[in-house]
Amino acid sequence: MKILIWVFLGGGLGSSFRYTLYILFKNLNTQYPLATFSANLIGCFLIGLFFGILHKLDLLKGEAHFFFIFGFTGGLTTFSSFALDNILLFRESSILQPLIYSLGSIVLGILMVVLGLWFSKLL
Repeated sequence: MKILIWVFLGGGLGSSFRYTLYILFKNLNTQYPLATFSANLIGCFLIGLFFGILHKLDLLKGEAHFFFIFGFTGGLTTFSSFALDNILLFRESSILQPLIYSLGSIVLGILMVVLGLWFSKLL
């Protein structure tokens, strides 16, 4: 239960940061989702930074891990977790595993959005 609270607190802060980026970018006259793009890139940087620091300090199994990795970067973006998973897969296997994971995640993710949109029209 204690770990769930750490994830909850970190996730709330990460989501709030994402919303702050939305506020900062909402008045720009562009069709490109700069807030989301920024959140994903910042989240990727932060998950790498947090993972590296926590690994160095031997805190990967502690509460800080759940607050920063699952909570904050998870609330900010799940793309950061996706990017880290690819790096870890690449370290543990050939290029084929992360390639299958990446392409599968992108293609299936887009298809799930289409499916969700289609399903929402049925409700």
